[in-house]
Amino acid sequence: MTLLEGRHALVTGAANGIGKAIADRFRAEGAQVSGVDIAPGVEFRADLAETHQLPALVDEVEAVGGPIDVLVSVAGIYEPAAAVEMTLESYRRVLAVNLDAPVVLAQRSGRGMAERGYGRILSITSIHGQFSEALGLSYDVSKAGLQGATRTLAIELGPHGVLVNAVAPGFVQTRMSVVDGQNELESDWFRTIYVEHGKLPLRRPAEPSEIAAHVAWLCSEENTYLTGQVVTVDGGVTVTF
Repeated sequence: MTLLEGRHALVTGAANGIGKAIADRFRAEGAQVSGVDIAPGVEFRADLAETHQLPALVDEVEAVGGPIDVLVSVAGIYEPAAAVEMTLESYRRVLAVNLDAPVVLAQRSGRGMAERGYGRILSITSIHGQFSEALGLSYDVSKAGLQGATRTLAIELGPHGVLVNAVAPGFVQTRMSVVDGQNELESDWFRTIYVEHGKLPLRRPAEPSEIAAHVAWLCSEENTYLTGQVVTVDGGVTVTF
């Protein structure tokens, strides 16, 4: 597997879940990966909510590993709350990590990609960028905003050889599936509605590695013409909405 041979990729949220799966797949495909996370086990530790520090982070990553060819923004947080009770602090924190950080990183790294005439930028959004649910206002807003940013970045960076896309997963086996100590993917609600009644056509959540496989191709030189798109990888759940 050499889809990304010789490329330098910055991957956020690389310590766990989908981010780790992407970092692992990229390395298997020949890429040099600079993983970023607030958790240990990555090359660069950073709190992505501190958006004012992110331009310097990009500079540091490039000083150590060379120019960034691929940016994948995965890191995200979810703080469930009723819309009328949600605090402004919580709302801003979710948007800072889920939306502001990917935009700032894309702006900083995209400038260099455009100057060199090549680059791939990809953000992990969610089916919640299009379909909402109760208690998820800040998360839903952040993912919808990131999909909008993907389209605008694709328009502006396309003439310079930089392709910009997003992948929107549905149910995935990650820590984010656990809310208030309950894994929703192991609940009676999920088994009854999504598995037994077929609202999820494939009858199972995705593994992070399955999302990573799509991301690897989209970020490779084999993708020559797909840009500005949100690729939904959800086991078919949204076709039943």
